[in-house]
Amino acid sequence: MDVKGRKKDSIEQFIELPQILVDNGLSQLRYMILIEGLSIPDGYEQCPYRSYVWSILCKVPVYPAYKYQQTISKISRNLSPEVYQKIKNDTFRTLMNDKAFHSRVSEDSLMRILAAIATSIPENKVGYVQGLNVLLAPIAYTCYKSEPQAFAILHHLITKQIPLYITPNLDGVHTALSLVDLVLKIIDPVLSEFLDSKFLKAEIYAFPSVLTLCACTPPLKSLIKMWDFLFAYGTHMNLLFVVAQLIRNRSTLLKSLQPMKELRNFPALDENNIIKLSLSFIPELPKDLYDMITRHGFDPSVPKELAIFIKAHKL
Repeated sequence: MDVKGRKKDSIEQFIELPQILVDNGLSQLRYMILIEGLSIPDGYEQCPYRSYVWSILCKVPVYPAYKYQQTISKISRNLSPEVYQKIKNDTFRTLMNDKAFHSRVSEDSLMRILAAIATSIPENKVGYVQGLNVLLAPIAYTCYKSEPQAFAILHHLITKQIPLYITPNLDGVHTALSLVDLVLKIIDPVLSEFLDSKFLKAEIYAFPSVLTLCACTPPLKSLIKMWDFLFAYGTHMNLLFVVAQLIRNRSTLLKSLQPMKELRNFPALDENNIIKLSLSFIPELPKDLYDMITRHGFDPSVPKELAIFIKAHKL
């Protein structure tokens, strides 16, 4: 429900001001998100200006409806039946049990956006990978008033920030999973050794959380706040989010005779504690390792650098 005449908070007032120095403005906006967070006014189900904040942080301008319509009009002749069926098989089960999500986002909308993505990705990339529907879900929910903008933000995310996550072999995802193992080993060697003793590498339990930037774990309202932070400070922070969730559940895992059962479904997201814990990891990590974490989603040289790092540090 939209409420007229509401009082705008400091972040909404800030994004409406002209910014002469764009980088300075972005830095201030990031800081405000970290300290204040995006608020939900009385009478609203979610923050009414979040889609604008995400667009600003991603430097994605308002996407014209006519351009989106042009892309949609080409789907029938550019989208193969095989890819269409893949998308169809995924969209109907997107956040199936989330009533708030489905009250805002239709399956048809998800289909259109994903089909548009599949037909507009450069030829050397995979147009659709399983799980992209889950990655779209929080964007579509946040941009429910503008399907073209949801398309534009998702397109930016997977072509600029994490393009290696949608290669044929999902190279960036596998690199991220190796980094999760390494970060856990440094931050919590006891838990890391315990999981190793059960042959539980991140490849086995953390694949969905990495691929979808934690969008596979409810609740959606907490996830969206975590994504405020990801768009502000970098999607690479999702790796630390995954490690934070492991450490928050460490006592249960260490006591469990079958920890994989616990790892199949991570506990409900607690965004504030996950973000705080993730930030506390950064000073504990070697600078060159953290640099690789920041680049792993788009820099294909990271796997080789990581192999050299592991060998040099005997990890």
